[in-house]
Amino acid sequence: MIEELRKIAKHSGIYGIGLISSKAVGFLMIPVYTRFLVPGDYGILELLDLLTFFATNFATMGIEAAVFRFYAAYESEQDKEEVIATALLYVTGGSFLCALGLFIGAEPIARLVLGSAAVARYVRIVSLTFFFSNLCEVPLAYWRAQERSALYVSVGLARTVLGAASIAVALAGLKWGVSGVLYANLLSNAVAGVGLAGAVLYYLPKKVVLHKLREMLRYSAPLVISGLGSFVLVFSDRFFLRRYGDLTQVGIYALGYKLAMIVNLVVGGPFRLTWQWRQFELAKKENAKAVYAKIQVYQLLASVFVGLAVALLAKDALRILAPTTYWGASQIVPIIALCYILDNVRSVILSGVLIQRLTQLLIPIAVAAALTNIALNFLLIPRFLAMGAAVATLLSYLAYLAMAHFVAQRVYFIRYEYARNLAVLASAGIVYAASGLFKLNLAPSILVNLLLLSVFAVASIRLLDREERSLVWQTGANLVRRLRGGMEGIEKA
Repeated sequence: MIEELRKIAKHSGIYGIGLISSKAVGFLMIPVYTRFLVPGDYGILELLDLLTFFATNFATMGIEAAVFRFYAAYESEQDKEEVIATALLYVTGGSFLCALGLFIGAEPIARLVLGSAAVARYVRIVSLTFFFSNLCEVPLAYWRAQERSALYVSVGLARTVLGAASIAVALAGLKWGVSGVLYANLLSNAVAGVGLAGAVLYYLPKKVVLHKLREMLRYSAPLVISGLGSFVLVFSDRFFLRRYGDLTQVGIYALGYKLAMIVNLVVGGPFRLTWQWRQFELAKKENAKAVYAKIQVYQLLASVFVGLAVALLAKDALRILAPTTYWGASQIVPIIALCYILDNVRSVILSGVLIQRLTQLLIPIAVAAALTNIALNFLLIPRFLAMGAAVATLLSYLAYLAMAHFVAQRVYFIRYEYARNLAVLASAGIVYAASGLFKLNLAPSILVNLLLLSVFAVASIRLLDREERSLVWQTGANLVRRLRGGMEGIEKA
C-alpha cells in the first residue's frame, strides 16, 4: 500500500509543481487583466470560455477518458499505439467539424451567448482556438498514460508562459482589449496543437482502427451526457447572472471563481492527472479498496488545507492585486472553494463506477444534479445575484456528491473513514469561523490568517498516524529535492 501511495504522491507532486508554476504565471496576470479590462470585458471572456468548454464535449465525445481505460487494458505496444492514434485522428476530425460550425454560425451564437451579434468576430476567433486546443488533449493524455509527468509539465508550462506573454503584449502594449486576449490564446494554442499532434503522429500508425474506436466511444459516450451535466452544474449560473444582472456581475463572479480554482489547480488537478490512469492499475491489486479509502482521506486533507488558505487570504489578495471594483469577488471565494473540495472527493468516489465500466450509471446522477442546479439558480440568482449563484452551486455539489456516493457504493463498496473526514471538515470550519472575528488592515490581516492556517495544519497532522506522518515528511522532502534538481532530475526520479 505504501509503495502505491508513494507512486501516486510522486506523480501528483510533479504535476502539482507544473500546475502551481502555471498558476503563478496566471496569478501574476490578474493585475494586467483587471487594469486593462473592465469587469464587463472579463465577463465576455468568461462566457466565451464556457462556449468552448461546451463545444469540446461534443467534438471529443469524452474520448480522453477512454484513452486511459483502454491503454491500460491492452498489453501489446501495437494495440496501445493504435488506441492513441485512433483517438487523436477522431478528435482532429470531430474538432474540425465543430469548429467549422462555430465559425459559420458565429452571429446567432454571439447573439445567444453574449447578447449581441455585433461581437460575432469573437466567436470566430474562439472557433479556431478551440480546434487547435483540442489537438493537444490526446498527446498530453498519451504522456500521462506513459507516466512521463515531467515532459507533460514542461510542455504545459511553456504553453502557459507563451500565452501569458502574448496576452501581456496584446493588452498592455497594443491595447487590443478583449480581441487581444483572444488572438493571444489563438497563437499559443496553434503553436502547441500543431506541434504536439504532429510530434505524436510522426511515431504512431496514421490510421483509425474502427473496432477500437467503437469500444472507446461505447465507454465514453455516457461521459458526454455526464459532462453536460457537469457543465450545467459549474457554468449555467453565468448565463443566469447575465440575464438577471449584467456582464459586470459575471466578471466579478468569474474572478471569485478563478481564485477558488486554486484548490483544483494545486490539489484536484495534479491528483486527477495521476489518478485517471493509476486508478485502473491499482484496481488489479488485492488491497485496492483499502488504498482507495486512504487516498480519499489524504486528498480531502490536502484539498481542505488549500481551500482554507484560499478562503482566508482571498480578500487580502484582491486588495493587493485588483481595483476596488473587483473586491466583491472575495465573498464568492470561500463558497466556491468548498465546491471544489467536494468535487475532489467525488473524483475518488466514482472510481468504482469507472473500474466496473458502468459509465452509463453516471447519466442519471449528472442529469439530476444539473436539474437541481437549474432550479436553484432560478430560485436564488434573481434575488441574490452572485451570492445566490454561489450558494446554488454549493447545494448542487452536495447533492451530486451524495448521489455519486450512493451509486458507487452499490457497485463497488469501499469502507471509507467517515470519522476522519468529518474531523478534517470540522477543524477547517472552526478555523474559518475564527477568522471572521478579526477586522484588520492589510498586513495584520495576512499575518493573522497565516497563523490560523498554521493552527489547522497542526490539527491536521494530529489526525495522521505515525506511518502516515512519515510518508508526508518523506514525500515533502522528495519534492523539494526534485524541485531543486530541475525537470531533468524529476524525469530520472
